[in-house]
Amino acid sequence: MPSIKKAILLNKADSVATALSQIQKGDVVDIIYNNETVNRLIALDDIEIYHKIAVVPIQSGNNVYKYGEVIGKAIKSIEIGQCVHIDNIESVRGKR
Repeated sequence: MPSIKKAILLNKADSVATALSQIQKGDVVDIIYNNETVNRLIALDDIEIYHKIAVVPIQSGNNVYKYGEVIGKAIKSIEIGQCVHIDNIESVRGKR
């Protein structure tokens, strides 16, 4: 049986949470906000500690939110439970 891992949601508006430990594909992940579990999902990828996991579907071209702020734009569609990293988002810092 897969283990239950945790990821922290920093702002209710965020589309990603931060993994609090190494997550393996198939692990159950509790999404924690204000010390409460607000969601539970299945990891679709291996996710390194402190990397991002999608908590909502993100369509290609849409903004990605962390800290309640835009941290990038999806360059391909991202499913709930997928790792969110440089292979599927790009920075929008300094771009107009």
